[in-house]
Amino acid sequence: MTDKRHVLVLGGSGALGGALLAELRDAGIEASFTFHGGDAQRGAHDAGHTAYGADLRDPHAIPALFDELARAGRLPQAVVHCAGIAPAQALADITLGDWDDVHAIHGRAALQCAQQMAARRLRGSLVLVAALDGVQPVPAPAHYAASQAALWGLTQALAKELGPGGILVNLALVGVLDGGIAAALAPDLRAAYRRHAALARTGTCAEAARALRWLALENTYLNGAQFPVTGGLG
Repeated sequence: MTDKRHVLVLGGSGALGGALLAELRDAGIEASFTFHGGDAQRGAHDAGHTAYGADLRDPHAIPALFDELARAGRLPQAVVHCAGIAPAQALADITLGDWDDVHAIHGRAALQCAQQMAARRLRGSLVLVAALDGVQPVPAPAHYAASQAALWGLTQALAKELGPGGILVNLALVGVLDGGIAAALAPDLRAAYRRHAALARTGTCAEAARALRWLALENTYLNGAQFPVTGGLG
């Protein structure tokens, strides 16, 4: 790992993204991150990183972001996609707009990051982050679970296409953590996850962030893989 590398974190104002920024700061790694809503500027100042406002529902947001990073001389060698939403909706309540939003933020933004890295001839890592909802039959809103499953297919396809050009693409499969989206789980469901985890506990955002840092900056051979950060949940 070298401090000359630059990392872009999508969703850096969230719990997991914020933990990753702190991890990068402690390792002396420079990072940029996106946020949408909330007070991210203070967090950026505290962590020593640079914040960029971006609404990933907008199809122009990722190309515009990379243009801005290029002008600032901050194009990344590693991109970590932590951004996400998980609206708790029953099947009958999911609208076409809801479907479009979760797939835009999770899948389309990931695809566009890959396109930008390839078009700009960047080398390094693209780390996508997904929840268990897309690969295991767990209680989850249908549109959200579908968007998580899509990330796995995208990972495999991108790894094949981008690997020869020097970009490693992997999917960090994240289990139940102490913050972020998982924090909204009902207590009985959280207890059930603990019972089924090999470690008999949930994880922390700091633990997951260390795994993401390794995938982004230290991994040199793992490609097109699911990297489980689940505490043995299964």
